[in-house]
Amino acid sequence: MNKSYFIIIATTTLVIVVGFFLYLSTENKIPTIYPPDGPLREIPANVPELVRPSSIPCIYSLWKNSNESCGSSENIFEEKKLNNKYFSLLFGTFSSEGDAKIHLKKLKKLKFLSSYIVKIDEIPATNKSIIIERGDTLSRIAERHSLKVKKITDDNNITNPNNIRIGQNLIIPGDSLKYRIISTNIKLKKTAEDLCDKLLNLNFRCQTQIQR
Repeated sequence: MNKSYFIIIATTTLVIVVGFFLYLSTENKIPTIYPPDGPLREIPANVPELVRPSSIPCIYSLWKNSNESCGSSENIFEEKKLNNKYFSLLFGTFSSEGDAKIHLKKLKKLKFLSSYIVKIDEIPATNKSIIIERGDTLSRIAERHSLKVKKITDDNNITNPNNIRIGQNLIIPGDSLKYRIISTNIKLKKTAEDLCDKLLNLNFRCQTQIQR
């Protein structure tokens, strides 16, 4: 029995050694197989066509206490169309966000606007440049533009308010942040005009414009 085990071990060792020397003596390399580009996956057959629904349930905000309807999927997933074939409605511009929200709430109660997204759009604050003229002082400029002298000196890095010169440029606040109520992506001019007429008859302000 021990002799049989010895013969098996000796034969196996001989085969391994001979195979190793044959591998070292050959010039042919073991081929490397590379996987195809992308992940390996089975492609399903007869996949049904996926069509986006014409409308979807309301999506509720996770960070705002709001139960307002979000509108159709077209309004949600498509940005404002920059095309002169579409029109926007402007329902008014407000200095206070609170006033804009009150007006927006009234507009959303109107049934003929229920299929449109009506929202508040912020108009950023702006600055303007003025030139100091003969006889100007910072206090006069501040009074003329309903500002404080410190606001002007801080915005223009002026250390000495008395050290200004004729022809010097000053940056002062222009229009402040405003809140505009709008509705976008209205396909027909006639539709936009009809909506405006209805609003005007209800004593709402409304303006139609081509989207830019």
